[in-house]
Amino acid sequence: MSYALVTKKRKFNRVLDSLSKPPSSDVAAKTTNDVPASITRTATLPSIKKVRVSGSENDPLVIRTSVTNVSRPSSSSSTAVRPNFVPWDRERFLERLETFRRVDKWSSKPSAVNEVEWAKRGWSCTDTERVSCVGGCGGSVVVKLPDELDELDGYDIEKVEERKEVRAKLVEEYTKLLSEGHGLTCPWRNKGCDATIHRLQLANPDVAISGLKARYYNLVKMESKLPARERVEIPEDFNLEGTVRILPPEFYAQKNNKGKSEVQAPDSQDQEAAKGIVSSKETAQNINRSAFALAFFGWDTVSDGTAGLAGCGACFRRLGLWMYKPKENGELTVYEKLNVVAEHMDYCPWVNKATQSGSGKKSERIEDLYNGWELLAQAIKTKHRRLVRSTGSEITKDIDTSSIDGMSQDGDSQRAKDKEWWSKLRRVRQALNVKAPKKSKPVHSSP
Repeated sequence: MSYALVTKKRKFNRVLDSLSKPPSSDVAAKTTNDVPASITRTATLPSIKKVRVSGSENDPLVIRTSVTNVSRPSSSSSTAVRPNFVPWDRERFLERLETFRRVDKWSSKPSAVNEVEWAKRGWSCTDTERVSCVGGCGGSVVVKLPDELDELDGYDIEKVEERKEVRAKLVEEYTKLLSEGHGLTCPWRNKGCDATIHRLQLANPDVAISGLKARYYNLVKMESKLPARERVEIPEDFNLEGTVRILPPEFYAQKNNKGKSEVQAPDSQDQEAAKGIVSSKETAQNINRSAFALAFFGWDTVSDGTAGLAGCGACFRRLGLWMYKPKENGELTVYEKLNVVAEHMDYCPWVNKATQSGSGKKSERIEDLYNGWELLAQAIKTKHRRLVRSTGSEITKDIDTSSIDGMSQDGDSQRAKDKEWWSKLRRVRQALNVKAPKKSKPVHSSP
C-alpha cells in the first residue's frame, strides 16, 4: 500500500472519529458562551410538578414556564367578530332595515330608492336622511328628494311637472349610488341581497302556525290594552271565524294564565289529536278575536316590551293600540278603525305579493302570487286536511260546515291549476321529443 493512500485513510478515520465523539470541553465552553443564558437554562428546567410545589414567585423563568403551560381557551369560546358582508343573512338584513324605522331620521322614498333597497345593498340609516355602509368602506350618502307638488295645492301645471322631472332625475342618480356609493374595494359594491331576502318563512305549515301561535299569546298578555273586535278591520275575503274553528290542536297546547285561558299543556299533541280531546267549538270560544286578528296579519308585541304597542317584524311599523280604545273619561278614540292590512308598509311581505314571492320576474301576474297572510291561511287549511286524513272524522264532528266555506273551491281551483300545469308540461315534452329518423332496411339482392 502506498504512503499517499495510507495518509488519506488516516485522515478519513480521523474525520469519522470527530463526528462520533462529543465536543471537547473547550469547544463546549465556547458554544455555551455564544448562546444566551435564557436558552441554556431551558435545558435544566424543572418539571411542571416541581414548579407548582417549590417554584419561586420571583423567578422570572418559573413564571414564564408556568404561564406557557396554562391551558388556552379554544377559538370557539373566544368572541368572534361578526362579518360585515353577509348578503345571504336575513337577520342582518332586518337589522339594517330596522335602522330606517324612526320617522325623525328617515322619510318615505320612491320604491326604487326606499329603505329596503338601501338595506339590501349594505346600507343602514345613521343620521337624518343619511345612510352609511356597514362594511366599513366609509361610504355615506345623504338621500334628499324635493317634496311632491300637486295642482290642488295652488301650483300651476308647469311647476308641478318640473318638480316631477327633478324628482325622477334624482331617483335615477340615487339608484346608481346604491352600488357606486360604496368604496372601490367594498364587496357591497358588486353584490347585494337576493330578491328573496325579505320573504317570510311560511312554506312549512308547522313553522307558519308556530309563529302565529307565538304572536297570538304575546298579544293576549296585554289583553286589556287591545282594541275591541269591532274596531279591528280585516279583509272582506278573510273568514276569521272559519279559520279559528279549524286551528290545529297544538295551537291550544299552551294558554295564557289570565281569565278563561289557563295553562293546560297536553301530554302529547299526537295523542290529543287522535283521541279528539280538543273540541273545536269549546276552544274557539276562548280565542281572543282581536289578538288573533292582529297576530294572523303579522302583528306582535314590540321587542322592547313597551306596553300598548304592537309592531311588525318585517316592516317595523308600530301601532299605538291606545289610539283605538275609548279613553277613561269617556272621550272617543283617536281612530275609529284599525286596519290590520293598511297599517303595514307597502313593501311588507305580509301584504305585498311581489315581496313575498321574491322572484322579481316581470312576467309573473300579480294575481297568481300570494302575500304572507294568504299563505298563512293556506297553511292552516293544509294542516287541517292532514289532520282529517290522519284521524278520520272523529275530531271534526264539532266543526261547523260553515267554518270551512271556500276550502272546496280553493281545492278545485288548485286542482285546475295543477291540471293546466301538467298539460303544459306534456306539450313541452312532446315538442322536445324529436324522434330519430327510421333506418331504411338494407336491400338484399337476389342470387
